[in-house]
Amino acid sequence: MGVMKSTGIFVVMKQARRILSLIFLFLPVVAPLASEPTADISLPTPVVPAPPRLALEALLGGKAVINVNGRRVVLAVGERKPSGLYLRSLEGAVARVDFEGRQYRLRLGQGPISTRYAKPLRESVTIAPDPQGMYHTPGAINGQPVQFLVDTGATTVAMNAREARRLGVDYLLRGQPVMVNTASGRSQGWFVELDEVSVGGIKAHSVGAVVMDGGFPQRILLGLSFLNRLQMQHKGLLLELREKY
Repeated sequence: MGVMKSTGIFVVMKQARRILSLIFLFLPVVAPLASEPTADISLPTPVVPAPPRLALEALLGGKAVINVNGRRVVLAVGERKPSGLYLRSLEGAVARVDFEGRQYRLRLGQGPISTRYAKPLRESVTIAPDPQGMYHTPGAINGQPVQFLVDTGATTVAMNAREARRLGVDYLLRGQPVMVNTASGRSQGWFVELDEVSVGGIKAHSVGAVVMDGGFPQRILLGLSFLNRLQMQHKGLLLELREKY
């Protein structure tokens, strides 16, 4: 009798375990909620435009030659270019201009000068004066040999019309008419841009120049549009021209 009771209890427990196993088998499996990944939102860095590169390169009979980001323009006081450049005033060697919503004060010969390439060594040329104390030096314009007269009183390289024609400078087609003050009064001229001007091993590209109607000047003047790109130093009577960079 005791054996039969034990056997019955064992059968009941075995069936109960089977039922529990079936219950757990069909229970839905609930996966733990995965945390949502944090969105990586990176704001774009604001682009700050570079400041304009402005330089006053020459003064031509009440007009200013201004280099704007490597491009030369000629303006009279009160004139505004399509680019927005406006010449507010011109006093002595200082021009006040408006550009891109700001005002700038430009001094002749000061400002960034762009060069096409940099040399590891700076070239230099030493010039001796003639008996009159003038400094003459051989050089080249657009690869053509010329004789220069160094003239720090000339705001640009200057030549007469005959020399311009000899050098192939088409000032009538490419030049901009300007009135130029000379020792003998006002004269008709044309502002042009020379591809290359060189003295010895020193070379400069895109050099402003004025072609004068008639036979003046007799010698091509090496003015500040070229000289301002160099360092000038007197060593006794000698004049040394040296590249800045």
